[in-house]
Amino acid sequence: MKSTILKALLDSTYLLPTFGIEIEGLTDEEIAKLREAKIKGKVKFYCSPFSWIEIIGKVCREMEHAKIELDEIIDNAVKSLLKSKFYEWILPNSEAVKLAFKLRRLGHKDNIDNLLYATSIKEGIILLTMDEDLKRFLSKNNLKTENLLDHKDLLKELEHHR
Repeated sequence: MKSTILKALLDSTYLLPTFGIEIEGLTDEEIAKLREAKIKGKVKFYCSPFSWIEIIGKVCREMEHAKIELDEIIDNAVKSLLKSKFYEWILPNSEAVKLAFKLRRLGHKDNIDNLLYATSIKEGIILLTMDEDLKRFLSKNNLKTENLLDHKDLLKELEHHR
């Protein structure tokens, strides 16, 4: 019996640890388990180039707050994200862009989240996110939320896909 490989588009939150930024609710052990699942071929991780907009802002804020220079960390993290082949980078198709417009018109102001959600829907993959506001918005507007998982849910799901 061939096991199914889960496919997950990562919210930028899950890329920040690459820059040494700790995320509340995401432990080093959980990061290691996600990495192990990827290495073992149980999951494929996708990223959107639009996530760079959030990543750059958050990393720069962290640098200013900590009053440290992270040039070497940034260099290594960017190389890891772009060149390691650990992540596959995908763009939204035209249907996903139209859905992102719909979400915006419905009142969800975070265009990056709109694009990530729409891409995950149109690609038929999981959106790995801890964004409860997005989940509430989607539920309130009777939009699909089954594809939204956080890392804890994904790790549970991976246990069932042995």
